[in-house]
Amino acid sequence: MTAVFTYANPARVHWGPGSRAALADLRNVALVTTRSLAAAAASRLGLEPVTTVVIGQHAPVADVEAGEVAVRASGADALVSFGGGSPIDAAKLISIRLGGLPHHAVPTTLSAAELAAGAGMTDADGNKVGVRDPRGLVDAVIYDPELAVDTPLDLWLSTGVRALDHAVEGFLAPGEHPFNDVLALEAVRRLLQTLPEAKGRPDDVAVRGENQLAAWFSMTLPEAAAGGLSHVMGKQIGARHGIPHGVTSCLLLSHVLAYRAQLQPERIPPLAAAMGGEPAVCVADLVVRLDLPRRISQFGLTETDLRTAAEGVSAALRGAYAQEDVLAIYEAAL
Repeated sequence: MTAVFTYANPARVHWGPGSRAALADLRNVALVTTRSLAAAAASRLGLEPVTTVVIGQHAPVADVEAGEVAVRASGADALVSFGGGSPIDAAKLISIRLGGLPHHAVPTTLSAAELAAGAGMTDADGNKVGVRDPRGLVDAVIYDPELAVDTPLDLWLSTGVRALDHAVEGFLAPGEHPFNDVLALEAVRRLLQTLPEAKGRPDDVAVRGENQLAAWFSMTLPEAAAGGLSHVMGKQIGARHGIPHGVTSCLLLSHVLAYRAQLQPERIPPLAAAMGGEPAVCVADLVVRLDLPRRISQFGLTETDLRTAAEGVSAALRGAYAQEDVLAIYEAAL
């Protein structure tokens, strides 16, 4: 057998307490962050940005467009994103629109958006719009747990389940990918172990650092993870109904795993070994242990909403999964 594996992760990853010092030599930067972080972001990062762009949840198109205008007008030579997936994706999109402006990502959640070249934004109707461009791959990632320890615990843990989703979707992706499989299974093992530790010790910088390493390991096949069934199903109900991406993984991943186990039984034993039990059950138990949302009905969705979402999944994945099967997964999670 011959095969090809294309490794497309950032060229440089800094990790550990104090690793934000890697930003010290940057000058003339634009900062892309969230409203909740904007006031203290520059001082925490040790930066004097020439402009600051504020991005809302799910990266609204209007915010991205306004950010592009502001960064272009500022004459910035580089971008620094600080926060979760929304500002990181927005900075990637701004970088692409400005011809590949250097981008340093400082994530404060476990969403792993910083590890993919693709980026998503949300249009005025709540539809997720994806962009794939190699220029979106960030130049460096800074995993500094001292900057992440203030992230609200529910957000931290739910994006940790998102990272688990990445690892599972990558492991279950079609084809042969032994390099990814090793890292994905290690990410699964580490996340199952360290996310409950983070819940029990939310102020422990070392634990948050271990969470970050696990999230890093989860995302070796970003395209496969982003295009996986659980992710696409989550995107169909996320922005439109105000459900954060991490929470959609909490709602859906265990049910998607139960379904995928029927389709790919040969892939389940290694996952079970890494998780310490039947994968769908282990994920459901983890969400309970972390005290995170488990039911779509908690967010007010109706049967009609789920049918619309199932249609969207079928269109996005070009019929790879039967629409009635997708609807059944949504209903199981309701």
